[in-house]
Amino acid sequence: MRTQPQFVTPDDFFNYTGKDLNACLQINDNLSNAANLFLMQIEDRLLTRIDIMSFRTRRWDQLTPFQTESLQKAIIEEALYIIRNSDIFSDSGYDLERGEIISNEKLRGIEISRVARDYLVNSGLLNQVIQNRYRWNRWIKP
Repeated sequence: MRTQPQFVTPDDFFNYTGKDLNACLQINDNLSNAANLFLMQIEDRLLTRIDIMSFRTRRWDQLTPFQTESLQKAIIEEALYIIRNSDIFSDSGYDLERGEIISNEKLRGIEISRVARDYLVNSGLLNQVIQNRYRWNRWIKP
């Protein structure tokens, strides 16, 4: 299994934000790969969500330099969003004591930050006019 991010490294995060990702995650010295794992998970979840939400005809490794830079910025912005607001991707919106707190539709609307969405739309990586549809055994392999 892959444990390194494909598009953004912790150094890229630091160069873009000026913040040390390990310090933001409050990682101790026991887990040296935590920043890489965190960015890899964000990349995987964001790319999967884009594939579900939008129709795309090109593979992730065939992006133009502008699209690659926009995707990198979107991943970093999504990382900042998750650090600030916690992991909305895996939130169910349900509490055992209080019941439903937020609907799944509302969760889907806020799971990607506005800034990350803007980068993706601006570069043509997220198109919500033409949407992907589920097909049995026919997904494009990234």
